[in-house]
Amino acid sequence: MVKKLAKPLPKTQGDGMILKVNEPMSSIKAFFSKPGNIRAVIVFVILAIAIAGSVWLYIFSRTYLRMYRLDMTRDMIPPGAIESIMARTLPALYAMGASAVVLAVISLSFQTIVQSRVLTPSMIGFDSVFVGTQTALVFIFGAGSVLFADPYINYFINAGIMILVSMLMFGFILRSGRNNIIFLLMFGLVLSGIIGSGTRYLQVIMNQSDFFQVQAATSVNINNMNTDIIGIAIPIMAVVVGATVWRHRRYDVMSLGPVQAKSLGIPYEREMTINLIIIAVGMSVATALIGSLTFLGLLAVNSAREIMKTHKHLPLFIASAMMAALALILGEAVRVFFEWAIPVTVIINLVGCVYVFYLILKENKT
Repeated sequence: MVKKLAKPLPKTQGDGMILKVNEPMSSIKAFFSKPGNIRAVIVFVILAIAIAGSVWLYIFSRTYLRMYRLDMTRDMIPPGAIESIMARTLPALYAMGASAVVLAVISLSFQTIVQSRVLTPSMIGFDSVFVGTQTALVFIFGAGSVLFADPYINYFINAGIMILVSMLMFGFILRSGRNNIIFLLMFGLVLSGIIGSGTRYLQVIMNQSDFFQVQAATSVNINNMNTDIIGIAIPIMAVVVGATVWRHRRYDVMSLGPVQAKSLGIPYEREMTINLIIIAVGMSVATALIGSLTFLGLLAVNSAREIMKTHKHLPLFIASAMMAALALILGEAVRVFFEWAIPVTVIINLVGCVYVFYLILKENKT
């Protein structure tokens, strides 16, 4: 006789709980089984600790370090003095962090669509348009004009003009569905030269007080940022960062090149136009808030590429944003700590220029 097979025991509620517990554990084990993921976690933790330390150093340098240098004790501090300093320090930290993240994210997306590691959105002429707009406002209406003195009006004027210029450039150059990105870069370089020459001419013939006002408004100095408009700028930056990071899988495909991306179903020209519009909005908002930072995104993105050793854009976006925030906050913290008069932008641009030469020589050898 054939023995009947025993019926399997019914699953109990405890078995279901065990399966639910084992599912996330197996996912975690699968995640850490890949060396690239382990590297990413380690890098993110180290960068997070470094950013936290930089924030602490910046706050300490602006508060208690100044008190110690003046030989003041806690009892000698006037009531509300620390709160008053923190009311100016925290908005500056928010502005530096948000601007650094936006510049890093859009720089990575820009390098992906132009297929080059040595180019930045600044080469299209955003920085020159920002400086030229500020100079023209002061030259025509004066430094005391509401168009220049009011932070809200000045912010929207600068952001609006930069977006308008970029949209006109994209509309005329990227028309008829053709990939004219090289011509766009060449046109941007020429535009930067023309606006830069006109800006320098206006700065030479304007009076000295107006010139100093323009220099202060166009230099990255935390004390000169429009911290009053952070409530307007940060939501726009959040939308730009979210829209860019959400498209990270498309960037993975677009990094293969136009031919391969089209063969995989990506409408390359339309995607490129959308990305350039997002980049224009992000650059205009960040530059109008914190000023011109030409090489910050370039340094952050290429440093993230070297550290992460991956072509996937999601970890690169996170690492680039953290690297940019660390560079800007730490640079400003060191400047305040040692009481240097040199702006942090000078240090970043100096290191950025040297790094660009290194990248050019490296790519030339390959």
